[in-house]
Amino acid sequence: MTDAPARVSELVQAWLTPSTALGLLALFTLVTLLLLSLVPLLVALLRPVVHWLDRWRVWGASALSSRVAERPRRLGALTLRVLERDVAELLLVLLAGAVLLACGSALFWLAGEVAENADVVRLDQQVYAGLRALRSDWLDVAMVAVTELGGGRISVAVGVAVFAWLCWRRAWIVALYWAAALLGARACVMALKLGMARVRPASIYSGLESYSFPSGHATSSMVTYGFLAFLMCLRQPWRVRIPVLALTVVAVAAIGVSRLYLGMHWLSDVAAGYALGLAWIALLGTAYRTLHGPAPQGSVAPSRLGVVAAVAVVAAFGYVAWFRLPDTLERYRQAGAATLASQQPLVLAAGATPAAGRSCDGRCPALRSDSPPR
Repeated sequence: MTDAPARVSELVQAWLTPSTALGLLALFTLVTLLLLSLVPLLVALLRPVVHWLDRWRVWGASALSSRVAERPRRLGALTLRVLERDVAELLLVLLAGAVLLACGSALFWLAGEVAENADVVRLDQQVYAGLRALRSDWLDVAMVAVTELGGGRISVAVGVAVFAWLCWRRAWIVALYWAAALLGARACVMALKLGMARVRPASIYSGLESYSFPSGHATSSMVTYGFLAFLMCLRQPWRVRIPVLALTVVAVAAIGVSRLYLGMHWLSDVAAGYALGLAWIALLGTAYRTLHGPAPQGSVAPSRLGVVAAVAVVAAFGYVAWFRLPDTLERYRQAGAATLASQQPLVLAAGATPAAGRSCDGRCPALRSDSPPR
């Protein structure tokens, strides 16, 4: 009788075809667009509250200004500077702070759970085992192509192209923030990998890159595409922001799924990479908005910036697909096959080993149990 995992694998392979995969991707994109379309509605609903708070802010600033003029104090002057800012900007700063706190807490919690070998590790193993049932030749090719979008070659190409464009437009402050976003995130990933030293499920890497936690692809894609979307959406209407954010969410999510499918990372690795990347974006984005304010729209030229980034992605991906993809695909398949072969003994019952000299007439190896009879 065929066992349950084999039946599940056959059912998945019969159901999961290129057309259904594209349908699921289109459905996810549509849901993302619908959810993001609710953001302008939420902003419109909150606008009366923001106006009411702004009136109280103006009243408090005027009252505090007269008091500071009579008795100058450092704390009062600092509070006055805060009250002089727009309420909407203050709310955005509070929201970014909440995101930073939540992502930082999630990252430290995941690191602690992994270090203690807690329930998260068992969930990682279940997700890894479940995704192995989805493996097929066409899906291998698709996932390797998607994972390359978050790889080092394309990330470096996009980073250099965007940095060069910003310098050419003399947007020096934005260029420095862009470099800090990419290089700082990379430094954080390397430090965490070295500190956690977690082994990957399967690996085609060596040295420090052989460590798994957090996912470098997840962090890099989140920071590269996420901070690029942040720069492109500044001072833009919602009809521009929604498709840019939707495309970013779909691309970053697809890259994370590809790392899980290829067996290069555990689920907690990808989640930690997303948390680290989003926290880094919130930190740098808040600093840029608060300390420097959005650069003049003409200096960054968001539409042209998007074109520059898209050209860099297409050019780098074309090179990777033409010269590197076949070899990379073979390396991923060999790593997955080696991992599967190393796990084959686990299929045997606990404490059971093949018996020597017995072959069941060549049909199967007999089992000998070292445990006492019950």
